[in-house]
Formats: sequence, C-alpha cells, structure tokens
Amino acid sequence: MRIFYAVAELLLRYFPPREAESVREKQLLMHPGGSGSKLTRDYYIKKMAIAVAVISAGVFLSLAILISDLFRPEEIEGYSIERNGYGEGDRTVSLDLYADGKLLERGRRITVSEKRYRESDIQAAFLKTAQELDEAILGDNISPDHIDRDLVLPDRSADCPVDIEWLVGDRDVLDMNGHIQEDFRDTSGREVKLTAMMSYGEAEAEHSLYVKVYPKYRTPEDALSYEIARGISETDAMSVSEDRQQLPAKAAGHDLMYRYSLPHTWLYVLLISLLAAFAIYIGRDHDLSKEVAEREREMMLDYPEIVSKLTLLIGAGMTVRGAFEKIAVDYREQNRGKISFAHEEMLVTLHRMKSGVSEPEAYLDFGKRCAVKRYVKLGALLAQNIRKGSAGMLPELEREVGDAFEERKAKARKSGEIASTKLLIPMALMLGVVMFIVIVPAFMSFNL
Repeated sequence: MRIFYAVAELLLRYFPPREAESVREKQLLMHPGGSGSKLTRDYYIKKMAIAVAVISAGVFLSLAILISDLFRPEEIEGYSIERNGYGEGDRTVSLDLYADGKLLERGRRITVSEKRYRESDIQAAFLKTAQELDEAILGDNISPDHIDRDLVLPDRSADCPVDIEWLVGDRDVLDMNGHIQEDFRDTSGREVKLTAMMSYGEAEAEHSLYVKVYPKYRTPEDALSYEIARGISETDAMSVSEDRQQLPAKAAGHDLMYRYSLPHTWLYVLLISLLAAFAIYIGRDHDLSKEVAEREREMMLDYPEIVSKLTLLIGAGMTVRGAFEKIAVDYREQNRGKISFAHEEMLVTLHRMKSGVSEPEAYLDFGKRCAVKRYVKLGALLAQNIRKGSAGMLPELEREVGDAFEERKAKARKSGEIASTKLLIPMALMLGVVMFIVIVPAFMSFNL
C-alpha cells in the first residue's frame, strides 16, 4: 500500500478535501488528546489510498479483459452462438453489427435462449422426472407404504430442467413441504395423495403418487437402526477415497459390532441339486421311452429276415422247433457284439423249452415278451402249428414274409422322407450363405 499512500498524499496536496474541519472535530472526538490536523490528514490519506487501490485494481482488470476481448475473433464464424445447456438459463451477448463490411450498430444486446427440449422430448423428460420422484420424495423413508419421516418434495428435477409444484391431498397429515404434522396420531396410518405439477415452458403434466403416512414416532429399535444407517452413510462419505470403508463404532450410545452374513451358497447348491435330480428323474423316463421305441424299430427291421428263414427251413423239411432253434443258435455263434433284441428273445424261448415248458406256451410267451404286433402274430402262428398240425403253415408264413417286407419298405420310405426334411435346414443355411456371398459384393460395387 506504500505506492497508494504516496499517490493519495500527492492528490490531497493538489486537491484538498472539503469539510476538513468537521472531519477534524470528529477525529478529535474519537481520539482525545491527539493532533487534530494529523488525525485528519492520516484519515484522508488512508481513505484516498484505499480508493486509489480499488481504482487501480479495476483499471488493471478492465485492461486485462479488454486485451482478452481484443484477441478474440472479431467475426462470429458459422453465424451461430453457443447456447447454455438445459436448465442453465438464458444468456445475453453484445454484438457489433456490420453490413457490407461497414459498422451498422455497436453493442446490440441479444438474448440467447437456453437449450430447450423438442416437443417429442418434453414428454420423455416428464416421464423421467416422474420416475425419479417416486424415490426422490422418500428422503430417509424406506418405502412409500410406510412414511414416518419427513418427505422431500423437490421443486425442480435433478436431471431435467422441469419445474415442480406440489399439491398435498391431506393437509392434516402433511404440510406443503412434506413434513409430517406433529399432531398427527393415527397409528394405523393414512393414505395421502401427492400431485406433482410438472412444467417446462408452456408444457405441463401431472404425476400423482400415494404414500401411507404414520405418526412421526420412532421406537428405540427403529431409532437405533436409523442412527446406524446414518452413521454408515456418513462414514462411507468420509472414507470414500480410502481403500476400506469405515463403519461407525457407536450409535445412539450403543457399542456396535459387525459380522459378515452367512452366505446363501449352500441354499443355491441345494436348490440346484434338487432341480437337477428332478430333471434327471423326468429325463430318464423320456430316454427310456426313446430306447423302447428304438428297440421296436430294430425288431421290425429283423422281422422279415427271421420269418423268411423260418419259412425256408420249414419248407426244407425241418420241424418248427428245429428251425426256431437253428436261427437262435446261429445268432449266438455268429454274434460279434451287436445285440438283436428279437434273436435274444428267441434264445430265451429256446432255453424255456429245454427247461420243460411246452412249445405252444413258449411260442405264445415269445410273442408276449416281444410286445410287437408282428411277433405276437408269429408266436400265435407257431403255437397253432403245434396244436393243429402243419397244414397251411407254409402259405401263412409266406404271406407273413410278403407283408413284412412291404411294411419294411414303407418304413424305409418314411425314414427317407424324415431325413430329407431334416436336410432342408442345412440346405436353407447354405442357400443363405450363397445369397450373401453373391448379393453383398453386388451392392458394394453399386454403392461405389
């Protein structure tokens, strides 16, 4: 301040102040025993020095701003001015107008409106604001179904430039600020309708929500829980930049202790195990049904061969039992690991007959065990031959052979149709790949 004091003293020398006498009297009153002239001079120098310092600072800042403005581009490029963002308010700029290179007007003030939503975006802003309000109003409350602490009714959206006015349905329960009335004592709670009147420019919308308000009372347990939650929140905010979050050691005069909750991994494993067991149990039945169907299909494929061999051997002069036994024994001797269900049933039937079961009964049991219509008929035909003789046996077997081969050909045609239908999927995929390979380069060359 020495420079400013020197400048002030110089100015006072050339421009003496008026009403110095009245100032001198006042200084003497404030400083009894002092020199009136010195006190007055010091007073004016100090006052003038401060004024000079302020003026000097203003001049310096003005020059800095002027120099900064001089180095700005003189012409606004692109004929556009940047707006303030949503909710930041309008701003005013001063422009010098030029026409054909000549100054037309200096310092025209133009108001640049803040960035505003389009009509299509306003409703989205209202919807977003309404969704935010459902949680924002709760404040320290946990759920809108149990309000026992003051609500927070914001007058503006946190993320959108939407103004909000509130209407409270029951003023006996809540005031206009969302505070619970002290004299409200209905312990069963009372439902209150809150209406948020949202506005953005001339557009308006309403959002209604309901809260159930209880008296502003906390049990000791609730109060302790609230204090703990608040303490955790505060310590979290205080230690947010640290590696570990701090937890409060005391709350409402109580010493606190924390333990990790027992994880529910065991429960998840148990549930997954039960579900897996159920799926395996149900799936095994499905697999078994598929295996039975496959067995029947294989037996039907072997049937024409078995019947034709029986016909050939019986026609060559062998007995029914001899022909049946030869087919079964040949299978047992020539089998190389591939199981034939029909031949296995024939071996069982042969062992039963050797163990004392009568042929007719054994043949009928053979058909029943096979559980296939064709084999049931064959077993009955063989049993009938033992009871009534072999008259008409060969023609019957020959007809059975013809029918079996026709049925086998029909099944083969059906299997071929199913296979061809399944092949349509990879064929369609291949067609799509070919079309992609052909069409994409054509479009790319067309665009070029």
